[in-house]
Amino acid sequence: MESPEPLPGLFPGPQPEAGRSEARRPVRCALCGRPLTGAESRRTGLGPACDAKLHPAGPDIRTRRHDVDQDPLPGI
Repeated sequence: MESPEPLPGLFPGPQPEAGRSEARRPVRCALCGRPLTGAESRRTGLGPACDAKLHPAGPDIRTRRHDVDQDPLPGI
C-alpha cells in the first residue's frame, strides 16, 4: 500500500522554494517587527536600520586628527 502524499491545500503556510529542501522560518525584527531577509539580520534579530539605532558607528578617526602648533624641540 502506498503512503498518500499530503494535499497542497491541506497544510497552508509557506511552501519550500524550488531547489530548497525546506522553507525558512519567518524572522521579524525585535524592535520594529518587520520581516528580516538578510542572513546577518536574521542572525542578530535586528534589521539594518534598527541595528544602526542601537549600535551607532563610532566617530571617524580622521575627524579627531588635527595639526598642532608647537615650538620646535631644542637641539634639532
